[in-house]
Amino acid sequence: MLDLDPLDEALSDALARGDLTEFNRLGEIADRQAAQREARLSSTGALAAAALWYAGRGVAVFPLQPGDKKPYPGSRGFKDATTDKATVREWWAFRPNSNIGLPTGLLFDVIDIDGELGSRSLVRLRQEGAVPTVYGHAATARPCGAHLYIAATGDGNGSALWPGIDYRGKGGYVVAPPSVVTGGRRYDWLYPLDLDALGAARV
Repeated sequence: MLDLDPLDEALSDALARGDLTEFNRLGEIADRQAAQREARLSSTGALAAAALWYAGRGVAVFPLQPGDKKPYPGSRGFKDATTDKATVREWWAFRPNSNIGLPTGLLFDVIDIDGELGSRSLVRLRQEGAVPTVYGHAATARPCGAHLYIAATGDGNGSALWPGIDYRGKGGYVVAPPSVVTGGRRYDWLYPLDLDALGAARV
């Protein structure tokens, strides 16, 4: 199970104690941190830095069109994905606003939650114990959308496996944080991908 961020935990504790002064103080800190983070993620080179971060940790990446989920015309999409940092630098130097694609089915698969319908299905599946261990949780560009990163199973892709839920496995890919799609909606980690735990689960 993924832990809360320490600041979120402190906010919850302050609220539970009824300490509104401390809750407001911590809230101001959280707001400042969020503004600083947004400025950093909006800066030139943020997508390149993120792509290199993934590649440096063994997660293959490939470029997607700016503001979109689609690979560039003439590319091979997820089949071009690599962890070679020189290649990644070259790709993002040439097109610095490229979004980041991650191939699924290698290190991880992804349960793709689409909106409120998918969220309701996820609640039911969790109640039934049908959701495997989650090693990363990202908010997608859709309202209430999410990507749940789980250990790779060897399964392929599936659409509408449950209402509002798709599956990305072997032969698929997802858009990675901090990519931005049309309308300015950013993919964002709610709980960052725990690659150490994921690697241990695959051994």
